[in-house]
Amino acid sequence: MAAVWPDSSDLPDPNDPDRAAFRAVRCLPGEIAPNVLVPGDPARAARIAKEWLTDAKLVMVQREFHSYTGTYNGVPVSVISTGIGSPSAAMVMQDLGKLGCDVVIRVGTAGSCVKEVKPGDNVVGTAAVRDEGLTRKFVPEIYPAVANLQVTNALCVAGEKQATQVHTGIVHTSDSFRSPTLEQDIKTAIYAGVLAFEMEAATVLTLAGLGGLRAGCIFSIDGYVTNVAGGNVVPDVDARNQGIKSAIRSSLDAIVSLSKQ
Repeated sequence: MAAVWPDSSDLPDPNDPDRAAFRAVRCLPGEIAPNVLVPGDPARAARIAKEWLTDAKLVMVQREFHSYTGTYNGVPVSVISTGIGSPSAAMVMQDLGKLGCDVVIRVGTAGSCVKEVKPGDNVVGTAAVRDEGLTRKFVPEIYPAVANLQVTNALCVAGEKQATQVHTGIVHTSDSFRSPTLEQDIKTAIYAGVLAFEMEAATVLTLAGLGGLRAGCIFSIDGYVTNVAGGNVVPDVDARNQGIKSAIRSSLDAIVSLSKQ
């Protein structure tokens, strides 16, 4: 696996005015592919580039935003880490809109809130509860955060080819990993049919819709949110790692499928 914080000494100056116009990623048009995976973790971005892409190149490192571009089965793909939470994810999405990107897929981890969705499973998010503050700066709360249907269908079809169990439904996006309201949030989520909790999807989906991008999301389940609410924040690492492999492959296969449509 590539280092989490790769050597950026040979990269262009991120403070060049043309690059600084893309405030988060500091990449120029042509450096980022039309198809982009957006994991939160820079280490996961490096892993995808190293283990899954052909001729992958580190394009830029700026804070938590690590950008790589290569190909998968002949289709151009970029991978950009967003860091944790909605503010940084929003900055990336705004840059991707200006860079002329088309398909964006969040590949992340999430905590299950229902017993049927187990650690190691995948969840394809059809929509996200906007329980974060950022998207309210863009549209009122009555507007939903919904995944693009073409991207969602492509993720579901790709997921059927994996050994991992794939669930499809609503996820819950929060600014807080653990808070005093989490127990009640879980009860409400279960009542409403929500499958899992995470921290970026609502922002990715909302800003994609506003920016004319097609976005979807898929998650590897790393544990149960009830454990977090009870104070046990340790993830099921083995299950998470197995699930993330399937999520990455499903995302990349979905991009190939979409590129042929």
